Amino acid sequence: MGKALAGALVAAIAAAIAFFIWWSVNSVQQEDMLQQIAAMNRELSQLSGDNTQLKGELAKVQTEEQNLAAQNEDLRKAIATVKATGKLPPDLPYPPK
Repeated sequence: MGKALAGALVAAIAAAIAFFIWWSVNSVQQEDMLQQIAAMNRELSQLSGDNTQLKGELAKVQTEEQNLAAQNEDLRKAIATVKATGKLPPDLPYPPK
């Protein structure tokens, strides 16, 4: 009976040591993951801000592109009028307003 009790005590101590080691490793891994999550959240926030800024800049470029396309079309019409009539139209689209 003494051997069984001693064996059980040794097994309990080994299990306690194994649990402590597992708990320590798990705790360190959890802290590392929390730090990684925080870093990723910061990066996500920065990228979201950059994305918003770039969308605004893209909208400006697209508006300018539309304006230039309209001016180009007006100039093409004026050139076609000059070629057809030989006279300049009274309301030249250039310089842009």
